[in-house]
Amino acid sequence: PGAAARPAPAPPEGLVDTPAELERVVRRLAAEPLLCVDCEGSDLSKGSWRNGWCIEDDSVPAHGTICLIQIGTRSGEVFAIDVLELGHHAFATGLGSLLEDPRVLKVVHDFRQDADALWHQHKVCVRGTFDCQLCDVLTRRLQGFATRFVQGSAKLLAAHGVELPEVLGHGALTQELKQQIHERFSQDRHLWEQRPLPAEMVAYAKADVLPLAQLWERQLWQLASLVGSEEVAARAVAAGSAIYGASFRDLKECRCRLCCAAEENARFDGNMVFNQMAAGQQIEPWLLQQLWRNEDATPQAPPGPSKFWVNEHDESVPIERTH
Repeated sequence: PGAAARPAPAPPEGLVDTPAELERVVRRLAAEPLLCVDCEGSDLSKGSWRNGWCIEDDSVPAHGTICLIQIGTRSGEVFAIDVLELGHHAFATGLGSLLEDPRVLKVVHDFRQDADALWHQHKVCVRGTFDCQLCDVLTRRLQGFATRFVQGSAKLLAAHGVELPEVLGHGALTQELKQQIHERFSQDRHLWEQRPLPAEMVAYAKADVLPLAQLWERQLWQLASLVGSEEVAARAVAAGSAIYGASFRDLKECRCRLCCAAEENARFDGNMVFNQMAAGQQIEPWLLQQLWRNEDATPQAPPGPSKFWVNEHDESVPIERTH
């Protein structure tokens, strides 16, 4: 007789990759008034999809696949839902409805590519977001600082005194390990598609959402102190986050690094955000007047061409430009 088959390794802690486990997790999350949300993927974006349909484009290979969606609670629980494994079923058992429910607050950081991928690949439109990156822009404007560029999460966490080792549930994932993993998926565009997914990558993905609840609390307090009330602050961030989060989703073209100079996405488009906030009449006119700057009168130019190409080995590599 042949050797007995080895049992399949247990999935990493917090990875949700079966329909039964997903249903249990969705029931757990449905009891929460606030969720922290982030996604991982292969050049995460609308990529090769438009409104639920996969398209062919000879100028760029298939890309943009959403692989994981990480959802955390204020108590430090985080679930990494394997969208690549579960497919559309990931959103058909209540998760999609939860993400689209505006009554449930979703704390995010720069959700533009995430919202783009979720809509075009799975027809999920996330509502009720508090985007920490957008909130930071509003705050810095009211403080008189330059906001031509948005801030990354590391800068925001440091600015608000959120110490990662002290974040409930963060564990022992070091900044060095996070940097190593980041460098790996910068080099291998299919890294998030490998299965089974290594435990350290699941830990990396979960770590992105763990500090968001603390950051939300401190940012909301700071903005409220500048505008006079938490209600006014929350309403301003909600209006701005909805516009900011939809900005890539509503474009015909993709804004990932294979399709444009994605580093230019760090420019803040005040013309787009504040004109739409004014049209929606969702915040106080006096506050909008304080937020508006002369630079917002000029529409922002789209980003330049991509600085990457995909070689014969299906690897994304920098384009060598000659001067």
